[in-house]
Amino acid sequence: MCTRWESVGVVRNPKPLRLICVAVLLAVAACTFQDDPAIPALADEERPSPSEAPARADGSLAALTAEVRQLRLAVEEMARSQSETQALTVYLSAQQSRMQLADQQLAAVREQVASSTAVRQDLETRLARMLADQARAAPDRRAQIEDVINELRAEQARIDLQLQEARSRENDLSRAVQSEETRFNELINRLEQLAR
Repeated sequence: MCTRWESVGVVRNPKPLRLICVAVLLAVAACTFQDDPAIPALADEERPSPSEAPARADGSLAALTAEVRQLRLAVEEMARSQSETQALTVYLSAQQSRMQLADQQLAAVREQVASSTAVRQDLETRLARMLADQARAAPDRRAQIEDVINELRAEQARIDLQLQEARSRENDLSRAVQSEETRFNELINRLEQLAR
């Protein structure tokens, strides 16, 4: 036979009954907590007067608001610092690529300078040998040797011009590499300052 509680569905669905019981127990505990002699009561000087209670609540609320503001500022500063760090990392990567490119160009020009210098020295050796041959040669052969000497001198002038241009480019690229390295080091320093 069905009881009165079963007919209203309390036993079949015990959740509402449990919630009511918990609420009643909490209310009873709250009432007995204030009157329990085992729990020491606040001394009269510690107990806030009714007029002080709102002031303390306002003070706590102000302190909490200030703390929340400080926390918000700290989060904003951290986000700004993180964004700046990411941007600096991108700049640093791009700067490193520029520095490597300038290094490669400088190495290529230095190789060209070394090659042109070797060619020029070879031309000087050949020219000196031809001049010596011309001095010892018979008069009919001197004209042929003179033509070869003129060709060597023209080639030497061309190599000298090429060498001069390469050395000028080497100086420019050397300054560019130093400038790129300075920028790279500045970015590294800024990144280190942000990491502190």
